[in-house]
Amino acid sequence: MRTRTFTLYIAATPDRVWRALTDPAETRRYYLGLAVDSTWTPGAPIVFRTAQGPVPDALHGEIIHAIPGSCLIHNIFTGVGAEQEAHCWLTWDLTAVDEGALTRVCLSCDDLDGRADPERDEAWSRVVSGLKTVVEAGAARM
Repeated sequence: MRTRTFTLYIAATPDRVWRALTDPAETRRYYLGLAVDSTWTPGAPIVFRTAQGPVPDALHGEIIHAIPGSCLIHNIFTGVGAEQEAHCWLTWDLTAVDEGALTRVCLSCDDLDGRADPERDEAWSRVVSGLKTVVEAGAARM
């Protein structure tokens, strides 16, 4: 397994950042064009949708742990059935700083295959950077 951590600070409350992480209309603006949809409760599926619909047989996952405004843990799988392969575990930790006016966002990516993948690292960097941009400025960033 290979773990990478991306940490940044967003000028917003943890509840505002949580909303950006869990609202499909907002995720589409920074999550590489994908609407990320779930009920956000442990055991619930997580679905990744393009503008045309769910990403067929490509990405899906399950919510492992969710505390609104604080912590979200989920996995991402690729493929279906016998061809399904665990891709990674994601942990989003949100911590209020400066009396809640600022949120420390820490994304830990545990890649189960353990291989270095610069493109995957770049994609996660773009996601967290885009999250900050959308929350602070409302601008879309892909």
